[in-house]
Amino acid sequence: MIIKLIFSMLRLNEFLSYCGEIIAFLKAMDKEGLQINTIIDGFDSNYEKAIEVANRNRSSRYTELLKEKDHRRDESYIAFRNMIEACTHRKSAEIAETAENLCVLLRSHDWSLQRLGRAEQSAKLASLAKELSSAENTQALASLSATEWYQDLLDDNAAFLQLQEDKTKAQASEEDYDSLEVYKELQVTCEQLFESIEVLNRIAPNQKYTEMINFINDCTQRYQAIAKTRSTKNENAKEVSEETEEQEV
Repeated sequence: MIIKLIFSMLRLNEFLSYCGEIIAFLKAMDKEGLQINTIIDGFDSNYEKAIEVANRNRSSRYTELLKEKDHRRDESYIAFRNMIEACTHRKSAEIAETAENLCVLLRSHDWSLQRLGRAEQSAKLASLAKELSSAENTQALASLSATEWYQDLLDDNAAFLQLQEDKTKAQASEEDYDSLEVYKELQVTCEQLFESIEVLNRIAPNQKYTEMINFINDCTQRYQAIAKTRSTKNENAKEVSEETEEQEV
């Protein structure tokens, strides 16, 4: 007999881990001759859907990457801008004048554009790059030995824009799931799986069904213990808090 687990005792990550252990065991088993494959496949399908939703809800996988790429292009812009500004202090009047002209150009696109929002910053960088791509400005950058610095900025900006595009495409291809409904479906199919194993084992007893039941029960007992331990800790913490409050009063 399969031990009944009250799923509400588990946190979401624990519930998914519990289902994951069971599905991994069942998929690895030799199930030849058993009438359980369709039910296992349904459980597996709902488990994969729940994992996808859980990962998406934890926050987009692109969030941190975009933050890093945005910071990188900020740093490249600052390095490039400061390098041009530094050249305005060179002893060579020709170099200093060239650098000053480029600084005027930079200021016209917002000297501190790295502080702007991402969309506005991207627009400013695009217009800046368009002007700097002219033959005259390309030569000016080369005369200041700033070409490599500028290329770093172009590369880092392109990397950010590409990642942003990848994120947009990924979001457009994702199905719009109701998270709570997905988790509920997983719970229902989990319960149906357990019930089917028990029924099939009664109708046509098989050692393989017994192995399934034993593994499921082992998992259930372990996760029940986890939930119970957490509950005990919470109760103890509550008691300590109440005692502290009484002493303060």
